[in-house]
Amino acid sequence: MAKGLEIFDNKIIILYILEKNSKALSIEQIAKFCEDFDDITYFDICAYVQELTASEYISESYIDSQAVYSITPSGLSTLEELLELIPGVNLHNIKKIINKNIVKIKTDYSIDNMVLPANNGGFKVSCYIKEDNDELVNITMYATDKDQARNITRNWNQDAEKIYEKLLEMMTKEVVDEDVENENIGY
Repeated sequence: MAKGLEIFDNKIIILYILEKNSKALSIEQIAKFCEDFDDITYFDICAYVQELTASEYISESYIDSQAVYSITPSGLSTLEELLELIPGVNLHNIKKIINKNIVKIKTDYSIDNMVLPANNGGFKVSCYIKEDNDELVNITMYATDKDQARNITRNWNQDAEKIYEKLLEMMTKEVVDEDVENENIGY
């Protein structure tokens, strides 16, 4: 394959990876998705991400001072147009490799929830994030009906990282009032 077409195809792969993920990804995570592609190296990925960011096909943001990337509306519309140009067999192989690697990425940490019926007709909704064997957060909330339980689980699945970051920020902020501080600390 000509080098120009290879670079073009690899940029499409990166856009495709970002489009298929509900959360922004770091370069390291993108590299994990690409590790089964023979012709994409970590350094290539860095260059492609920089070029796609400069072209405004992807955007860069920061989570805990780590750069993460997500596809922009311009990148999404471009990707949709370009995917039609990829032969069916190649697109199938790309999807197969990326879906296989999604499992590896998701094992870095898992976001899940459990809904249990409560005695009075409501539901207990337990939402958690686990990293390997460590539980980073576990929040159990009461939902009065199925719709409320469904909304809690849907919002948790979509925004768990944001919720966790906000909780961490709120729970670790410094207490200003000394009386409240002395009264609430048990040690």
